[in-house]
Amino acid sequence: MRKQDNTAVWKWLAMKAVVLALVCLAAYVVFINPPERQAEGPALTREQLDSQSDVITELAKAEPEQVFEVTGPETNAPPVSVPPLLEKLPTQSETTNLITFAEDPATETNLIELAPPVEELPPLPEEIDGYKTVTFDKLASFAYEVPLDPVTNKVELAKLNAQIPDGIKQFDEKPVAIRGFMLPLKVENGKVTELLIMRDQSMCCFGTVPKINEWISIKMEGDGVEPIMDQAVTLMGQLKVGEVLENDYLVGIYEMLGDKMIGPLDL
Repeated sequence: MRKQDNTAVWKWLAMKAVVLALVCLAAYVVFINPPERQAEGPALTREQLDSQSDVITELAKAEPEQVFEVTGPETNAPPVSVPPLLEKLPTQSETTNLITFAEDPATETNLIELAPPVEELPPLPEEIDGYKTVTFDKLASFAYEVPLDPVTNKVELAKLNAQIPDGIKQFDEKPVAIRGFMLPLKVENGKVTELLIMRDQSMCCFGTVPKINEWISIKMEGDGVEPIMDQAVTLMGQLKVGEVLENDYLVGIYEMLGDKMIGPLDL
């Protein structure tokens, strides 16, 4: 009797295992592998799923395109898909305004026209009232090395003086007339009594230091001259050629004791 009971128990357990297996199979068909997936084809392998993961990630991060309707008096076009980045571009009306502003000749600034025209002055005569005419093209036609240290002996001074050509030394202690631009150094009662006459306006207007042979230090006799800094003037006087020292430092190689000044229109 006990043997028959054991057989019945084993049959009941076997039947329960079969039912459990059928339930698991049905759950797999319904939930894990639904009919829609079976209709699409065989399941993808692990490698195929990995290859498509990157594409799925990029599509998920991408912003959806927005649709805008392009309308106009002569346009009946369907809605156009515009990427989001193109929304930041200026509209047609804004672009038209920018182009109109850039092409408007009234708003353009011609930098060349702002520069003052260079006035070509006629050359000076060879002699003016007994003063021999000399130019800065002549006085600055040679290279001169300026020492940085003080000149403390006659040997060093002689070496400096040897740099000045003999053709320039011939103007020493001679009455000369030279044209240049004035830089006042001392003004008394509205008159300039000490000044520099320079080759150009670089030091006056642009702060550029000229070469040592491109200016002459002048002391005017009498009451002085009118300050004129916007045009070239002609100074007449006794020229001195040689090293000019202050506290043993070289500060120039030309000096003049000025007699008078005339402007370019006076010739």
